[in-house]
Amino acid sequence: MFFCFEIVLKTGNLLVAPYSEYQNELHDTIKELHDGRIGYRKIALWLNDNGYQTKRRKRFSHSSVYAILKRKRQRNERLNREVEVEYKNFDLWFVERKLVNAI
Repeated sequence: MFFCFEIVLKTGNLLVAPYSEYQNELHDTIKELHDGRIGYRKIALWLNDNGYQTKRRKRFSHSSVYAILKRKRQRNERLNREVEVEYKNFDLWFVERKLVNAI
């Protein structure tokens, strides 16, 4: 006899695509400027003056600068979160060998 079982795992820890090299460079630049006590508006002006563009090839605004820092922080929190798995409603059933081999 064989033991056959099925496990369904549901998790909120989604796999996400990695940041591109440009996205990492952009975030690091913004973070460095913000850590240096420069506000979002001045960072947006600096990025626009130095040829940076948003993902959609637009000019930066203060809200897009804020969003980049916020989204990266949220992403890192989600990726570094520990996920606890709990198994519920676990069923176990028996199957005869000849039925398994016939499939």
